[in-house]
Amino acid sequence: MKRRRLWLLIALAPVAILLVVAIVHVLAVDEMKEMAAAGQGDSGACTVCHGPKGPPGGGAMGAHPAPWALAADDAGETLFVATPGTREIARIDVAGAARSATWKLDGLVRGLDLAPGGRRLAASFADRGEVALLAADTGRVEMRMPVGRSPAGVAFDTSGKRLFVANMASQDVSVLDVESGKELRRLPAGREPFVVRLAPDGRTVGVVSRRSELTRPEALPYSLVTLLDGITGELRHIVRLNSCHMAEGGAFTYDGAHFLVPAILVRNRLPIVQVARGWVMSAVLAVVAVDTGDVKLMPLTEPGEGFPDPSGITLSADGHTAYVASGGRDRIAVIDVEALLATAREADGSQVQRLSWTRRYLREMIDVGANPREVLLVGTREAPRLAVSERLQDSVALVDLETQVLRRVALAPESPKDVVQHGARNFHSARYAFQKAFSCRSCHPDGHTDGLTYDFDIDGVGKNILLNRSLQGVAGTAPFKWSGLNPTLQRQCGPRFAMVLTRADPMSETELNQLVAYLHSLQKPPADPNAGLLGGGSTGALERGKRLFERSTTKNGTLIPPSGRCITCHPPPLFTTRLAADVGSKGPRDKSGLFDIPHLTGVGSKAPYMHDGRALTLEEIWTAPDVGDKHGFVSDLNKADLNDLIEYMKGL
Repeated sequence: MKRRRLWLLIALAPVAILLVVAIVHVLAVDEMKEMAAAGQGDSGACTVCHGPKGPPGGGAMGAHPAPWALAADDAGETLFVATPGTREIARIDVAGAARSATWKLDGLVRGLDLAPGGRRLAASFADRGEVALLAADTGRVEMRMPVGRSPAGVAFDTSGKRLFVANMASQDVSVLDVESGKELRRLPAGREPFVVRLAPDGRTVGVVSRRSELTRPEALPYSLVTLLDGITGELRHIVRLNSCHMAEGGAFTYDGAHFLVPAILVRNRLPIVQVARGWVMSAVLAVVAVDTGDVKLMPLTEPGEGFPDPSGITLSADGHTAYVASGGRDRIAVIDVEALLATAREADGSQVQRLSWTRRYLREMIDVGANPREVLLVGTREAPRLAVSERLQDSVALVDLETQVLRRVALAPESPKDVVQHGARNFHSARYAFQKAFSCRSCHPDGHTDGLTYDFDIDGVGKNILLNRSLQGVAGTAPFKWSGLNPTLQRQCGPRFAMVLTRADPMSETELNQLVAYLHSLQKPPADPNAGLLGGGSTGALERGKRLFERSTTKNGTLIPPSGRCITCHPPPLFTTRLAADVGSKGPRDKSGLFDIPHLTGVGSKAPYMHDGRALTLEEIWTAPDVGDKHGFVSDLNKADLNDLIEYMKGL
């Protein structure tokens, strides 16, 4: 009898499992129908729950050098190239246009600079929080110096005894004593300082921050340029570049009187209908007066011709000509510096809208390979060449400035079947946008977010103002948009995207699948390595914060409803249910209070927060007026508890 019952239970087990699955499926479909009725998605979008978890086409991007930072010896005969994708530095013989050596390193190199005299090379390791000094002839590491988080640009002073380092993640600049290896001081330098440059006279150091400062959605965005004394390292000026972000280059004029910074001028407070008029974003060259900090924003965009994603800039040996890279157009702009400065002296503030002014100082364009990022003058005075790091072509171009002949040094073989690499090129190219004004990357540096809010007029002008979201770690987190309207990235980035934003012909199906493959390859943002630490030791905040995040009862033991528990909406490993929720955040211009539940991985680097960017910090999510317990039950938490919860989230 017992055996018959056991066999009966075994026989009925699959039926019971199928019945449970069917019930869950019916509930899920009902949920999807409710979302569709609220404008949150498609009722038949099975991909919301069963969407692709990997890149379409089965491709995965291999290790690409992705060259960026450049440095050269005083004679212009040897060029050093940082290839963070393969954790190497390539040494190139300029005259022979050939690679002479490759040094394998144990860190991701973001910045390079050669010390006066050319004996030692400084390389910043973004993933190690340190700068290494290498022998320039052998690549042997002679010294390591700890700095801030995610160091990028580096620059020696004229003596070679001090080194300035831009630390992106810790948002500061380190001043190092090279002989002792000690950090002399650390100064704030804007949000994501990226580039450091020394003036020819050695008197000034310019530090350029890449992302705009955190501001309220209705405020004018701005990024910072920090000017330091090149001898003492002390602060001289903090300069605001109004409406500017994504500045990734800088160069001083020959006399050191001006600092030239290419940047994107963003008009995110205007409705996106302005894209048809070329006014959502355009390229500018900021002319910063070193002594006073005064700024003139000079247009780089021509009428009907965009200059998207301006990046590196360098000047000719005589200082008369500047060369600026456009990462989105695969071009180098050739600029008459004297004409630029003369035009800047006439500028009254309206010049940034007068694109015809570019004719006064923009002399020509040089076409180069995919996604040029850095430029540097090399070669001899008699035969000058322009070195260009072609990031998504895995090569360095050497352009003869007398004959315009281009020679290319390949750092890796071409990989025509690499679907992810092709997708990366699509992501960084502006050819899909009206007038080639911008690329996907213009709003998503490194696939992350620019932290700005935008007004998409398809929802109605002035309605549903939304924060730009990070694309890092986006695989498996469908549906997309804050409204959850798009069940797949193909829909998000395809014809609908072309209609709403680029206002041009959409990508082909092949190009779209390549783009999605690239987006699926993006890793989640790294957790804050300092979360829960104080003085290098654990404070226990991560453990306490985790208990608060996962708790089901209040401090006095009262049961918290599931809707009031953090983990209900943010379960691991993605920390999202991929559904919509109402947390009481509906604003006066929003049509609905239902918003897609964001994934929390790397949330510490995603500020600002909420669907409209109203919270500048994680703390403001719960402490802003009228929030109460609508966004999780927190009313019994004190300041220390809230700090623990935030530290835990930063560690995700």
